[in-house]
Amino acid sequence: MFKLWTLVLLALVVFIPSCASAPTPSATESYKPTTSLTSTRGVVVAPQTAPDDEAWAKVIQEAKREGQVLIYSFSFAGDVGLAVSRAFRDKYGVKAEIVAGTSPVMLERIRSEYRAKQFTTDVADMSPARILSLKDDKLSLSIKDLPALRDKAGWYTHPLDMDPEGYTLNYSPTVSTPYINTTMVKPGEEPQSWLDLLQPRWKGKVMVGDPGVYVGTTYIYYGLVRKSKRLNEDYFRQLGGQISKFVPGSARDQALVLVRGEGPINISVSTAGSASLLAEGAPIRAISLKEGWGSNPAVALAMLSNAPHPNAARLFLNWFLSAEGMKVFAQSASQITYRSDVPDFLPNAARVDPSTAINLDLKDLDESNTLYNAGYLTKLWKGEAGK
Repeated sequence: MFKLWTLVLLALVVFIPSCASAPTPSATESYKPTTSLTSTRGVVVAPQTAPDDEAWAKVIQEAKREGQVLIYSFSFAGDVGLAVSRAFRDKYGVKAEIVAGTSPVMLERIRSEYRAKQFTTDVADMSPARILSLKDDKLSLSIKDLPALRDKAGWYTHPLDMDPEGYTLNYSPTVSTPYINTTMVKPGEEPQSWLDLLQPRWKGKVMVGDPGVYVGTTYIYYGLVRKSKRLNEDYFRQLGGQISKFVPGSARDQALVLVRGEGPINISVSTAGSASLLAEGAPIRAISLKEGWGSNPAVALAMLSNAPHPNAARLFLNWFLSAEGMKVFAQSASQITYRSDVPDFLPNAARVDPSTAINLDLKDLDESNTLYNAGYLTKLWKGEAGK
């Protein structure tokens, strides 16, 4: 069924690049960068045109001389990071050191390093919004000339379709939909519609990601109200009266409160936070409500402008975005990627009806982030917005 889900999802997704300055090449045209890659650290041997075999061999040679790459990562935590770093080291003999943390924390650490002119990090793996912030702060480089990005073969949605300039390389989407605790909600008792959540039996039982700290809740609101108009502002205002708990923390925390039985349902759960728990047998399950569910780019990569190991950074990024690297990630994280030549490893309990997808692009995420930063949903539920 997931193959059908993927085909429908692809048919629906129309990404509007947030920083396009040139037309996107055709499906059969190789990507040819117009700008060179420069760095103030190390020796960058990367060519100024699409790399040929000889030039890329020099990148590999210099990467091995540098010996390591340091990655600040949101998605390479625990066993995922171990699998990724081990596979890269086994292939090239280059150490991939991974520091895992949340995107806001990682972004601030990078900014602090650059203010202090202490350049230690080579690659950032964070939410698309945080990666875009690196570009805005002039802390990242365009890497559109990587061999793995030369053409669209092997991709459902090519990273350069989302950002033709190559500063933000999105590689994996997430699916956001309500989840239930299957020991607390029996078969047949699940809500079938978002409107069902306004029924008296759900009052004081609905958990939601705290919209002041978890942007995913705002993405759900934006998709249902602003993007698709399948629900309206008044619905979300009423939903506020049903909420039992505002859950702080990350995408994983949204799923963990369900696993712990703190409530029967959380509307702010995503595959990014649930997949690894489901793979371990957690008693939770995604539900498809008839008005729809959301999908958006979940994680993206960037190369930092003063990377101390520039060639190792390029080598890692190219390997990770290849079918080989994407399979290591997808399998170890129980996730899906934008590559069509990599199977999905999403647990069955995370799958939802593909026909009701609401797909957010980078422009939608940018507008959602504006609402998030303004505390819009918090104000709405306090009766201070949307009137």
